[in-house]
Parts: sequence; C-alpha cells; structure tokens
Amino acid sequence: MSNLTRKFKAIIKKYPMAYLLGRSMNYCAAPVEKFILQKEYRPLGVQLFILGLPRSGTTLIYQYIVSRLKVAYFTNSVGYFPGAPCITTFLEHKMFGQYRSDFKSSYGKVLGPAAPREAGGFWIRFFDMNEYVDFNDLNEKDVYYLRNIIALISRIFGGAPFVNKNVKHLLRINALSKIFPESLFLVVERDMEEVALSILRGRYENLSDITQWWSVRPPNYTTLKYLPVVEQVAHQCTSLKSRMEKDLAHLPGKRSIRIRYEDFCKNPEWLIDRLTSRINAKKTDVSMQTSFDINHNNAQTPEEFALVSFLINLRDQ
Repeated sequence: MSNLTRKFKAIIKKYPMAYLLGRSMNYCAAPVEKFILQKEYRPLGVQLFILGLPRSGTTLIYQYIVSRLKVAYFTNSVGYFPGAPCITTFLEHKMFGQYRSDFKSSYGKVLGPAAPREAGGFWIRFFDMNEYVDFNDLNEKDVYYLRNIIALISRIFGGAPFVNKNVKHLLRINALSKIFPESLFLVVERDMEEVALSILRGRYENLSDITQWWSVRPPNYTTLKYLPVVEQVAHQCTSLKSRMEKDLAHLPGKRSIRIRYEDFCKNPEWLIDRLTSRINAKKTDVSMQTSFDINHNNAQTPEEFALVSFLINLRDQ
C-alpha cells in the first residue's frame, strides 16, 4: 500500500462525513454542471498557465498573482469536487470574495476556501496523470468541454483572465497551447541544484520509501525508475527541463514570459506590472509585497553533495 493510499484512508476514517459529502456533491452537482455546459461560452480573457520544475517557486507566484490581480482561477474546494469545478468556484467566490494570502503553502497545497488550487483532480479528467500529452492525444469532445469550462470560470470572475498553476502542465504545453490559442505561459526558473535538493528532501518528507518516485514523471521515466535515488532526481530535473524547453521553442516567443524565482522574490511587483498589460488584468486592493525571503537550498548531507555533483556532471555532458 502506498503512502498516499494510507493517508487517503486515514482521512476517510477521521472525516467520514466530509468524504461522503464530497462524493455526494460530485455525484449531484456534476450532472447539473454538465447541463449548464451544453451552452457554449466564448472566452472573454486570455489564459495564463504557470510552468516550472517541481519546487521552483511556482506556488508562491501563483498565490501572489491571484492575490494582487483580478483574475479567474480554480478555488480550493475544486480539489474536493473536481466533477463540478464551475459550480464549486462560483459558490466559493460569491461566499468568500477576494483572496487574501498569507503566502504559506506545503508542497503546492494552499489553505483557505478562496485560495488558488492546482486542481489536479480536475485536469486528470482530460489529461493522463503521469504521461506526456500531445494535442493529438485528445478527443474533440474533451477539447470542447475543457475550453467551455475555463470560459465559464472566467465569466464567474466577471470576464477576468484565467490563471492556473499545475506542476504537470509542463507535460501539456503542446496540448494547452492548441486548446487555448490565446493562452500565455509564465515560466518560473530556479537554479537546478536547488530544485533537485528540494525534490530529494520532498521524497523524505512525503514518502515512506524514498526509492519510490515523487512528483512529475518525465517522458523517459521508464528508463529512470530503477536508477539509484540520486541519479533519478538529477535525471528528473534535466529531462523535465529539456521537455519543457523543447515544447516552448515551438511557440512564438510572445506567448511566454520568463521570471527567475530570486528576481520575483526581490521585486514581486515587477511581474504584476508586466502582467497587467500582457493579460489585461486589473490590480486588486490587496496590499503589495515589497519582497519575499529567498529560500536557498544548500547541500548538507553526503547524499545531497553527491546529488549536486552528479547533476553538474550530467549537465556538462
């Protein structure tokens, strides 16, 4: 039994009514939402997808954008009710209004009913959870519903541009760019050594067996899964980076925006000022942050030093 399965069963045991309520909500609301989506909704704003390697600072940037700009996004409860994302977001947005962040998170998860959600449970309705997805892998019906859902979410927020960060979007660039031809991609960059160290530590914090894979699988996963842990993590970073850059290279340069994690932390409003014009979003009345503390990851154990050394050698090949 996987660690994730154990956690899921523990939640059901501890909160049986919450689990049953979630299942009931999905069962009852999903048909209603499907009926609503029979009408075709025209997108009123652009879509901004936040990309980056795991542990590169994308969640913090997602929080800040949603806090400082009037944008549409999936609210937190969509994670519990992925079968009815429009109804769920509509209710939470009306009940709780503008999101005000404490800028805390834990491995992509943010607390609070109006907080932004990666919405992995929603996205896997259309995309494979772990595999690279090309636009040609999708059927016409799924493309229609996905475009329609995002267009309706935008309308719920008054026609605001839609923003979403999901760590697995870097395996869907080709598909997303064609499903949403007006979309833009915000690419968050961070030193790969720091990313790799954070991924390795994530294994220790989230897995009972660190030899098991954690987070996004690159397209060459099957050739990596039997390697030693240090080599797995290093290849995970370089392979995902290579796949992301290859797909971005096929898009016009105007469809991507790049920012380094450290530069964002030093001056987060630079990004906000740039996005107001690029995605036509207005600022909220939430106070701006002048800066964020930069979290640096430095090797501390023999295993971590070995990871950094192997990664440097791998990149120099």
